[in-house]
Amino acid sequence: MGYFEAIVLAVLQGLTEFLPVSSSGHLVLAQQWFGHFSETNLLYDIMLHLATVTAILVYFRQDLLTLAWGYLGWKTTSGSLFQGMERKTIHYVIVASIPTAIIGLGIESLGIETLARPSLVATMLLVTGAILWLGRGRNSAKQMQDMSLKDALMIGVVQGIAVFPGISRSGSTIASGVLLGLDRELSARFSLLISMPAIVGASILEIGKVMEQVKEPLGIYFSGMVVAALVGYGSISLIIKLVRQDHFHLFSYYLWPLGLGLLLWGLLH
Repeated sequence: MGYFEAIVLAVLQGLTEFLPVSSSGHLVLAQQWFGHFSETNLLYDIMLHLATVTAILVYFRQDLLTLAWGYLGWKTTSGSLFQGMERKTIHYVIVASIPTAIIGLGIESLGIETLARPSLVATMLLVTGAILWLGRGRNSAKQMQDMSLKDALMIGVVQGIAVFPGISRSGSTIASGVLLGLDRELSARFSLLISMPAIVGASILEIGKVMEQVKEPLGIYFSGMVVAALVGYGSISLIIKLVRQDHFHLFSYYLWPLGLGLLLWGLLH
């Protein structure tokens, strides 16, 4: 893997990790385009995912500080959506992570080779488009104090299912939150909060399998991580704006033609 391929994959990861179009699905398609899917590529995928976690940490640093100080019982004045509900928020993040881990591990046991097929990715892209479309125009008003344990569990279940390449983790969890009646911005911020333990946990499980397979110069990994983090930060800003404006579902118009086109391409080749 050269620098050009590394940067292309990093830009894709930074954009698609937060935009509701499935980062894993696009990375599978990109690696198919480049002609290989190696263990080294898997390690690079892991490093890119960790870079996007860094983007979340930086973008939501005020929310995270509020949660930390509030959980310890210290006074907070940030104006965060989670202010006054810090302990409930952290407990719900943990609750949501449980079904995510159980379902995610079950699906992953099928093997990455089984999941990383363009035909499956295409089908899941169509499903993601439908999920986004269902969430349009909802006048959701529930704030953190109104969120229930059942809401957290349901969002966690959806995040676990999003292990399938082509199912957008951010798109499906945000839309699920809206469908459950949560405020749109709360859905987006809670979705990004629960993504951090999911991404880090999955990365820890996978990295042991490939750490000894590093063949490319470390500069390739470093460059890719920097690019993915910077692009990811911009993507978070964009997605928060689109969620507020109820324009989230517009990505369906991208996902449906892409999914159908990939299925047609697979039939013709």
